[in-house]
Amino acid sequence: MKTSHSYFSAVFSVSVFSLLTLAFSCTDHDVPVNLPESECTAVDGSPRLYPCEFVVESITFLGKDGVDLGMVTGSSQNVALSRFLAKSNTNTGSVVGTNGAAKFDLRMRIKRVASPSFPVAVGYLIGYTHNAAGKMILHTPSSPGDTYGERTKIGSPVTLDMPIGESREVTFEQTYPYELVNTGPSGVKPIAFFSSTSYFLDNDVTTLQFNRLVPPYFYVGSVVEDYYEKLGIRITD
Repeated sequence: MKTSHSYFSAVFSVSVFSLLTLAFSCTDHDVPVNLPESECTAVDGSPRLYPCEFVVESITFLGKDGVDLGMVTGSSQNVALSRFLAKSNTNTGSVVGTNGAAKFDLRMRIKRVASPSFPVAVGYLIGYTHNAAGKMILHTPSSPGDTYGERTKIGSPVTLDMPIGESREVTFEQTYPYELVNTGPSGVKPIAFFSSTSYFLDNDVTTLQFNRLVPPYFYVGSVVEDYYEKLGIRITD
């Protein structure tokens, strides 16, 4: 009886071990599932042809020594940035009619919510426009062969290889020009040249897979992975 019991125990242990090994093996090879946020829409509200890879969670504006000056967490938000707290500033005076430019670092926090529909070629692109149309800007080429449309690229392409559900911060520079004007009772104050700024995040391959000749994909906001549009960025003293 002792021998039979030992044999049964050994077989049972091996079976349990095999089942556990199989379970862990399956877990190791699970394919990540896209998060619900990836089911994004084009600018007209229709489902986008491909899911969106990312959600921009926030943009933080940084001054000299990396000090946080303000944050936005969505479109159509406002932030006031002191020219004297900027990373650099070309005008410290108060002469009416003179111009200046205040430079800040921006820290964009990005969350991956889906696998890429197409692998990037060079990397992910961050760009901006001061065009008041925001997400409705067009792919009008600025030069022969241009595909970036009515906006400007910021820096070099970035790597965003984090797994689904994780976030990463990307930092880039932005300069905001302003003019000193007499505002009356408040005295001489800086006024930003541009009333709004929009930021865009592209997969450099996916963005070209849409038919840009037909709505809603002839609008830039329909082919990017995410954007913040029409941010009111004020320059103050």
